[in-house]
Amino acid sequence: MVERLCTSGNNEALKCSVHAASGFMAGLMAAYNLAACCYRNDRHLRVNVVVYSLLVAYELKHTVHHFSLINSAARPVLQDTPLLARCA
Repeated sequence: MVERLCTSGNNEALKCSVHAASGFMAGLMAAYNLAACCYRNDRHLRVNVVVYSLLVAYELKHTVHHFSLINSAARPVLQDTPLLARCA
């Protein structure tokens, strides 16, 4: 089951959703740490903002990747058939 899930082209909507949710959570954590950094001058809060912001970008990249696979699977592919060859 895990192999089927991890194979490209299978369950892309699920994978897209998981990465989108993870990116959203990372964005919330970055916003929280940024707000906390405004009130407390702790170095680890500034580091957390950078790390979580990079994670948002990483998750966005994966979300777009899986979303593009969903869209490409929905588009019909025209193959060169004899009927199409005669029409040309």
